[in-house]
Amino acid sequence: MKVTFLGCGDGFSVLQGHNSAILAFNGTNLAIDFPESNHYALHQMNMTLNQIEHIFITHLHEDHMNGLQKLALFHRVYPGRTKPKLIVPIGLKEDLWQCLRHGLELTTRGKLTFEDYFDIECVDSEFIVEGVKFELVRTLHVPDMLSYGLVCKPFFYFSGDTRFDESYIRRIADEVQTIYYECHMQDDQLPSHTSLAELLTLPETIQEKLVLMHYVDDYLEPNLREPFHAKMKVRLAEPVWRNRVSQ
Repeated sequence: MKVTFLGCGDGFSVLQGHNSAILAFNGTNLAIDFPESNHYALHQMNMTLNQIEHIFITHLHEDHMNGLQKLALFHRVYPGRTKPKLIVPIGLKEDLWQCLRHGLELTTRGKLTFEDYFDIECVDSEFIVEGVKFELVRTLHVPDMLSYGLVCKPFFYFSGDTRFDESYIRRIADEVQTIYYECHMQDDQLPSHTSLAELLTLPETIQEKLVLMHYVDDYLEPNLREPFHAKMKVRLAEPVWRNRVSQ
């Protein structure tokens, strides 16, 4: 399985796109979240929007799903091999459609539905794509908001947006090769996200598995990035335009 970051920035990123990854495996692909910045990243990979076959949405903050409308419209104009499958945690479908419907429902060919654009699969605890199982992990992002990460054993845990969840990290660490974990990288504490200071309390054996994502643009600069990697066990994810792929 190949994991490529289409973007690894936070909600205010300008230079590296918003956080999203595409997984390639068994002749198919799965995008985790779909911000608008994915369009440019896919272009850098010589891919078009209608080549996306599966999408999983972790939660409904705009920087994680504001590219879905463009993806849906592109598929209608330039159909791919199949209608894309949109995998949505139970409880998010109707709210997601309300976010998208104002640009998708009314068309020159009449009123369309969510299902006209996507093959929608609502999932509770897990789903399977081409024989690979993905398990949903409820995350601690914002109180009362439904938000999820994904674990795919033995490959990875992808946290999505979350506060520091030490107990789950320790529980999953021996079961996966890589832990993609969000980290805002700012000096101050953000109540809905994880800080570097918190992650550095973990044992070094776990830190060595950590690839940090959803961080500020500052750490794209070599003068910060290189010293960081020289002294830390954890690594920083890189957007696809850096021509580096995490596996």
